[in-house]
Amino acid sequence: MSSTTKRKIQPSLDLIRAVSAVAIVLFHYSYTFYEYAIPGKGPDFLRSVNSDWGGVFVAVFFMLSGAALIYNHPRFIPEKSADSSASLAGRIGIGFRNLITFWKKRWLSLFPMFYVAWIIMYVINSRRVGSWYWGGPRKNFLFSLFGMDGYFMHLGQNYYCLGEWFLGGIIFLYLLYPLLQWAWQHIRIPGTVILTFFYVFNLYRNNYSSAPDTNIFIILIKYYNSHITISDNMCLWTCMMNFWLGFALITYAVPFLDRAKEDFKKRNVITAVLSVVIIIILASVEMPVPKIICCTVLAVCFYLLFTAIANLCPITAENVVTKTLSKYSYGIFLVHHVILYGVMALVRSVTFNRITALLFFIPIFILILAVGVLLHEVVHRAMKMVIPHVKKTK
Repeated sequence: MSSTTKRKIQPSLDLIRAVSAVAIVLFHYSYTFYEYAIPGKGPDFLRSVNSDWGGVFVAVFFMLSGAALIYNHPRFIPEKSADSSASLAGRIGIGFRNLITFWKKRWLSLFPMFYVAWIIMYVINSRRVGSWYWGGPRKNFLFSLFGMDGYFMHLGQNYYCLGEWFLGGIIFLYLLYPLLQWAWQHIRIPGTVILTFFYVFNLYRNNYSSAPDTNIFIILIKYYNSHITISDNMCLWTCMMNFWLGFALITYAVPFLDRAKEDFKKRNVITAVLSVVIIIILASVEMPVPKIICCTVLAVCFYLLFTAIANLCPITAENVVTKTLSKYSYGIFLVHHVILYGVMALVRSVTFNRITALLFFIPIFILILAVGVLLHEVVHRAMKMVIPHVKKTK
């Protein structure tokens, strides 16, 4: 199967993407109540006992991205078949062209919208602070050029002004995808073991920070800790683990729950109930494991829950609202921070309660959606004028 093979559409992906987009905006909306010290009570959709909800739904997004890619692009190099006369060199050549096409589509899906939105916010910020170099030396523009300004903010000030660290994480995963795809196709079990080891090791590495240098293992861990200063939820090991789990979910769980199965209702109901039970337990009972692990488990449960809901009630995934939110989720992601900050700064002296805070979220989200739609449509129509053959990317 090649990278370009047409696959059956998975409506559940739209539902997962739409709900996750709303959840992440609601999480950041809740955070503004604390950041601006707004009187009263906000929605308080911030954290549970074992995790923060923003981290959970970002993990869901990584799983969704991994699932969509491995489903639509299971391999770049075509498999050798009896009816194919292509040599190994010929198949490698096809694979290389598929890879270049893949990266080109990924670039077009991310960067044009990011550049347009970033330039607008950069000019606004520059006028506000009275300097074009508010982000430090000119070399810091490179972070924004490559979409990494949010991801590397922990290294110091740069020209980050919209979006979030997630963009840098997904860019890294797109670059690593050929390697991860190959590992999934050829060393699935060893690859899972290796990735799980580094994922868990990264979460426990700080336990050895104060240990004496009694062996090379401790010395290497301390060297690793001194150079890897990014937070655990943003670390590539965590991102890759969630991405890899997306491979597994679309490969094993989704076919198990497919509506074509004779007993699909029973399978989906049981999956949904178990997912809800685990979500409730992890949201209310403190666990003796790192919170990142709880985030990952919760993300898997939400992924399965939304998949089951889409199978049991297809209209939840196939209605206009879900499809609209799914289609414009990247635009929403890019602009939601700046709109939230701008609007909430205007009402920072208003006293809210839970109900009024949730009601106020509705027009704010509609505004975010409208701006996200405008950004998407303007950029994509301009791209079609400049590059007539640009098509919808998967």
